[in-house]
Amino acid sequence: MNDLSAVQLLCSAVGWVAFAVKLRDLRRAPRNPMRRAVCATLFLASACVFCGAPAVIEAVNRLTGVPNFSAPLVYCLLVALGASCHVLMAYWRLSAEEARPVARRWTLAYAAVVVTLIALFVVGDASVEKPVNFDTHYATTPYIAQFVLLYLVALNVAMVSLMRMCWGWAKVAGRPWLRRGLRLIVLGALGAFGFGVAKLTAVAARWTGTDWDGLDSVLAPALAMVGLVVSAVGYALPALGDHLSVLRGRIGRYRAYRALYPLWDALRRATPAIVPPARVPWWDFELRLTRRLAEINDGRLALRSHCDPEVARTALRLGREAGLTGAELHAAVDAARLKAAVAAKAENVRFPQEDPGEESAAGDGGARGGTDAIGELAWLVGVSRAFAASPVVAAAVDRTGRPAGTARSARG
Repeated sequence: MNDLSAVQLLCSAVGWVAFAVKLRDLRRAPRNPMRRAVCATLFLASACVFCGAPAVIEAVNRLTGVPNFSAPLVYCLLVALGASCHVLMAYWRLSAEEARPVARRWTLAYAAVVVTLIALFVVGDASVEKPVNFDTHYATTPYIAQFVLLYLVALNVAMVSLMRMCWGWAKVAGRPWLRRGLRLIVLGALGAFGFGVAKLTAVAARWTGTDWDGLDSVLAPALAMVGLVVSAVGYALPALGDHLSVLRGRIGRYRAYRALYPLWDALRRATPAIVPPARVPWWDFELRLTRRLAEINDGRLALRSHCDPEVARTALRLGREAGLTGAELHAAVDAARLKAAVAAKAENVRFPQEDPGEESAAGDGGARGGTDAIGELAWLVGVSRAFAASPVVAAAVDRTGRPAGTARSARG
């Protein structure tokens, strides 16, 4: 097996994976004509690249005993791919009832092209096996030249239509992953169109006595492989993208859970009662995160009487001098207040409580990231990070003349 065959087979494997992904969607709705059309398109595109590999071409020719038998096989698959693209576009643009007759007409038209291709190959003379440069070798052979020209024109018509429609839809698509998928389909169709243009150019060069066979044997297969891989990703991306978004959200929440540890650890050491004795199952991450948030909030309340208002004012001033603004500044103020409170709790020192207006003036009022769970999580992560590593927090606690206590800031 040569390098070209290996690369083509690898690219076809990407297409088969995308086909398997969409086939799973089809099993959930087996009567959905749009999903059937997507599966057919991916199957045919993958089959074209697979069967077009020189090693596969030679094997098929050897098994059938017919020189160049792979030529009508691959080219009929390419025409069928063009038909499936037209059918897919019909179901994308129209309702199922309106698309059905349109899809039927395109199928019949391309079926007629397939029959014509077979007839031209049978009556033509292609007795010399050419697994790589079939199109240019037979560019001037009667009937075979028309055979080559017909399949290339049929394929390019479909690719141009697919590019125009998907590009227009990508401009108005609301879902981000769908928009990205449509743009990738456009790029994939552009690769298939380039495949046809490269081959047509090489064939036309032969008509004028010029040898541009490299376009046929090197550039065209490369464009076809790139087009398949990009298209496969484009068709699968809308469905996979939603899963990727969910996965990214879960990773973000896990990182937030880890980032909360320094603050949670200090608070639970200062006030052990905030941690219930019942253990949370290790596999229930959402429950563990919810409980950590609740325990941090309980710890904040338990330390309220140990909060020194002077620490908050000092942290606010130092934070502004350091260029902190917005949520970052308020997180540093809250972290400094809590860090000093942990130390005060260890020394059993209490402070008189300020009224809400004075507390807001110290920099805490309404800066806790919103009232929803996502906003609360983001806010407490910011407080925890400032608690563990902010120089403003350390300086504010130090300047009040009170030690930071014995609470450790380990990672967990």
